[in-house]
Amino acid sequence: MRKVDIRSKCRVNSNCEKDTFVGLRCSDGDISINFPIGYHISEDDNELRKDIMLLFTTLSANTKRKESDVLRQGNAFDEVEFPLQSYLYLIKDFFARGYYKEQEVSYKVAKKGKINWNRTIKTQKSYVQGTDVFYLDFVTKNDRVKENELITLIHAYCVYESFEQMGWLFTKIMPEKPRIIKQDRIFRSVLKEKLANTYNDKNRILFRHMLAIIDFEGDRNSDKTYRYGTYRFEYVWEKMIDKVFGIENKADYFPKTSWWIDKTKHENASLEPDTIMISGTNVYILDAKYYKYGVTGNTRDLPESTSINKQITYEEYVATEKKFKKKHGDNMRVYNAFLMPFDSLKRKCPDNSQMLKIGEAISNWKDNSEEYQKIQGILIDVKSLMSINVRQEMNEIEKLAKLIES
Repeated sequence: MRKVDIRSKCRVNSNCEKDTFVGLRCSDGDISINFPIGYHISEDDNELRKDIMLLFTTLSANTKRKESDVLRQGNAFDEVEFPLQSYLYLIKDFFARGYYKEQEVSYKVAKKGKINWNRTIKTQKSYVQGTDVFYLDFVTKNDRVKENELITLIHAYCVYESFEQMGWLFTKIMPEKPRIIKQDRIFRSVLKEKLANTYNDKNRILFRHMLAIIDFEGDRNSDKTYRYGTYRFEYVWEKMIDKVFGIENKADYFPKTSWWIDKTKHENASLEPDTIMISGTNVYILDAKYYKYGVTGNTRDLPESTSINKQITYEEYVATEKKFKKKHGDNMRVYNAFLMPFDSLKRKCPDNSQMLKIGEAISNWKDNSEEYQKIQGILIDVKSLMSINVRQEMNEIEKLAKLIES
């Protein structure tokens, strides 16, 4: 197993515009782990490993399969995903349960074999001749010794492959080398048969991950070049903001337009704000911007006029449409905000706050007398958001609402 100094391989995207990749990348055996803008890498190595696992979990939950790709020999990209999640699962499962050993017993009806008399008496037709009872068919126990041995060897192969690829993240210890070489057709056949006949959920998950590893078509005889991640982390940022702060059904808040041609109405695609947040009777229209102002402090890295004008349109629609007053009450107020990433620890925010208001944007074509005509600039700690991006979080919603209103 390659020895990896994990910390030396970790990078945080900041001012680099040429390389926006976030995730795990291996180029001719040289591994790099690339964190998003504003991520705070832990000082302790054990915590650093947790950072890396958080990155992988975030990418897995918020990217599509095709966004991760494998570079095989030549310059063309294959659309097969590097099975990182399967490698990690095999390693964790191995630490917890060791090598897989078949424990399920199968039975079949046969003329000969090791007879299970209890099952035979219950399920097979008996024949009586005089005072004797006999059976023509028996239920026999099949211990499947050869198959058991093969599935264990396949598991050992997959475990070793997993440690070879990703074990450096956990330990320098390697399991023993497998006693079997990769035989794609046989391995797949055995694993698919096991999946079809196994009802233990943990084992089924294990077999699916083993199959993903076998199906990976990387060239084992050369240094692999692969990547697991995305060049468009802005989409991940948008999804996380929407999960934590947003309502599920936001289509009612989309401003719509249409054409009338020859007295026939033709609907256009709606303008769609990233996130609609509700707190009390108030509505907050949030635009997730994966911009680097939180790192650079440079005003050129703030949202531009196009984004500002679009936000004003969103909020003017919600603030002036009567149906929203009817839905949220006459005291409804509408607010606007851009949410951008930053490192709250590096910024040394007061009270260890993981949110920070940096100012507001206005237009010169409005009188800016209404709250919705002003867009608040808010920085969100990217590491904290990644840690809670699996659900709507009411405490975070309340904190963000108060900050926007302040």
